[in-house]
Amino acid sequence: MGLFIRILKGQKNMWSEKQRKYQKNICSKLMLAILLLASVITLTACRSSNIKETTKQTDHKTKKWEPLVITKREKAQAQKEVKQISDICQNIKINENKVTKKDLQTLYDTLTSKGYPVAQIGEEKHSTKNAPVKFKPSKTSHGEKLKTFYEKTKAGKPTTITLLQQNSSGGFANIRLQSNNGKTEGILTTIYKEDGKFSVSEMVKYQVKKLELNEKNIMTLEFYLSDQAELQTDGTMEFQCN
Repeated sequence: MGLFIRILKGQKNMWSEKQRKYQKNICSKLMLAILLLASVITLTACRSSNIKETTKQTDHKTKKWEPLVITKREKAQAQKEVKQISDICQNIKINENKVTKKDLQTLYDTLTSKGYPVAQIGEEKHSTKNAPVKFKPSKTSHGEKLKTFYEKTKAGKPTTITLLQQNSSGGFANIRLQSNNGKTEGILTTIYKEDGKFSVSEMVKYQVKKLELNEKNIMTLEFYLSDQAELQTDGTMEFQCN
């Protein structure tokens, strides 16, 4: 009887030992599986991170600045406008060696009467010895056309406008703005008068960075000179829309 009990105890101990080994084996396999799964997740996360980083870098590269190019159509349009200005002003007598305020006013009045928004040369603001000369916003005729252009641009509607910025030599900067879906670009053509005719001295394409109209009816136009090898801010113009 005692032997039977010891045998039973022995079998019980053997069973317990086998059970412990079995459980230990299961735990080991389970731990191995968990570690393997963790490794797979980590590798996947790293690969995903690498893909995102690569994509991010690729996206950054695709945003590299590329100069804007003036198309044949845009060039033809600008030249057409220059000819129209020349035809309007051909009978205005100007001493090209000494352009007076009266000459500039005559040009301003003549082109304004033909429907062009014309910006006069801005008056010089008070300046100090150590401060650069600044100009007041240019008095601009047909200001309602500028306001309409601004409103349509902000609404994302397609719209165009051509305005003239006078210079002291009796010539102009012909500024043609074209906006679509809130993005504004344009052609800036410098026009000078020589031998009684207006000619193009420079033509560049630009990208408008900022277009604002404040409560004083001053429209601010900040633009990039976009035909350059590198994107650079070329200047800011202010127009007093009367």
